[in-house]
Amino acid sequence: MKLPLLFPLLSLVLIATAAPLPAQTDDSDSETPPPGSTVITSDILHSDQTTHISVFTGNVIVLGTNLKMTCQEMTVYFTNDNKVSRIVSTGDVVITQPDRVTHCGHAEYFHDKDMFVLTDQPVIYDHQNSYSSPEIDIFRTSQKMILTGGRTHVTLGPNSMSSPDATPAPPPSTDNK
Repeated sequence: MKLPLLFPLLSLVLIATAAPLPAQTDDSDSETPPPGSTVITSDILHSDQTTHISVFTGNVIVLGTNLKMTCQEMTVYFTNDNKVSRIVSTGDVVITQPDRVTHCGHAEYFHDKDMFVLTDQPVIYDHQNSYSSPEIDIFRTSQKMILTGGRTHVTLGPNSMSSPDATPAPPPSTDNK
């Protein structure tokens, strides 16, 4: 299962102060970003260059290459050299990618592990399959997914396995006619 980078290159140039900034008033929520770019809109942005933290609050929309994410709040933690270290998204998180939709209440991305941790009732709908568990860990580089934290539930769609109604192929003939 391919899992494209959820937050591609969020190393935004955030030239902002600690004071809240209002969101743009144009209809940029539906704009398509240039390839490799990420566009984030929200009602309010608090950015503090001394703590290296930016908090997007209210109707957050993230648009990237093959990705749309919505949530109520997104906190981006930067390293001292202004590279993304960790991203925390909360409140009705919906991540839409080609052929996949993810719903959860809390999503975290850890850059150093290239790993996503989905909690607060995460569900992934992938083609005709669905996956749910108290916690879903996605390792992007190795294409692994681990469902943990309690009972997991996987629903495989009708084309995911051989149909029980399928007629097996006849055995090879043993006649040497």
